[in-house]
Amino acid sequence: MPLDAPGLKSALADLGESPPATIALVAQAWADAMSSYASGVVPASTTVSAAAATLASALATAFAAPAAAPGMESAFAAFAATVGGGMAGWTAVPPPSPVGFAAQFAGPYPETHEDAGDQIGTLIDSWMKTGTATLIAPPNTPTTWT
Repeated sequence: MPLDAPGLKSALADLGESPPATIALVAQAWADAMSSYASGVVPASTTVSAAAATLASALATAFAAPAAAPGMESAFAAFAATVGGGMAGWTAVPPPSPVGFAAQFAGPYPETHEDAGDQIGTLIDSWMKTGTATLIAPPNTPTTWT
């Protein structure tokens, strides 16, 4: 099963509608959503759980900062690098550019939690799909993450 964009969008909408009580719990909820989203990534990765743990910790720090977007970019870059590192038999290249959180958060703002989940989920999904992997054995087939 490939990356689960509908599941991510739904999880983010639910998180916006009923956020956990603490920054750490919010960060963990984002990490859980990303873990579910990426659990079926193709090429398969054995490090999605580790990536989610890294993401939770980094997002807790980002969410505690006055401006969360820069820390979120770093957190998601680390997430993708860890996911790529678990693609056994492949040489993975994580998404090369920032996700785009600062521009997203600058507005215009979504009108509903569902709209927010859809917009942020689409942003993350589009970014993740710029990751690539090349088979390390002949025919050395390159592919984008799906």
